Amino acid sequence: MTSQRTHETQHGTEFTLRPATDGDVPELVDLVQSAYRREGGWTTEVHLVAGHRTDAAELRAMLADPQVTLLVAERDGDLVGCCYTRREPADAAGAARAELGLFAVHPSVQSRGLGGRLLEAQAEQLHGAGAAVLMIQVLQGRPELQNWYRRHGFTPVGRAVPFAGNPEWLKVAGLGMDIMERSLR
Repeated sequence: MTSQRTHETQHGTEFTLRPATDGDVPELVDLVQSAYRREGGWTTEVHLVAGHRTDAAELRAMLADPQVTLLVAERDGDLVGCCYTRREPADAAGAARAELGLFAVHPSVQSRGLGGRLLEAQAEQLHGAGAAVLMIQVLQGRPELQNWYRRHGFTPVGRAVPFAGNPEWLKVAGLGMDIMERSLR
């Protein structure tokens, strides 16, 4: 995605989707922390996980990776959403895959359709690039979040992986990440 695209959500809030830049990094760190590690939005994990969700170094590494597309949603000059996809090589069956992550919408604009727009923009771009499957890892103990992904075409694959961050940050010992996938064909 090289150009900006303006969208209007179902609640009339306009925003622009565009690729993230290095200049966005400080605001992106705060956006992701607001969505995942602070009170206020339905996506918070503060009751399950402590610590930071991302940092500037991780975001800059994403921006430097040619296999990553990091989109941001902007409204009135402020970043209000983001998500990345990382394309992976085709598997043994020849299916190209991508991982969705760092998916955040600022609590002040949650439940207005922005998350769905970000997801669909990434899915459309990946489909156009030949990807067949979009995968996400969802923190266990978040049935409302897994249900949101189900409503957007993802299904659990019956596998889990260990928590991706520092295990000492877990407030509920042993939580892992459930893998969900969505076909892009």
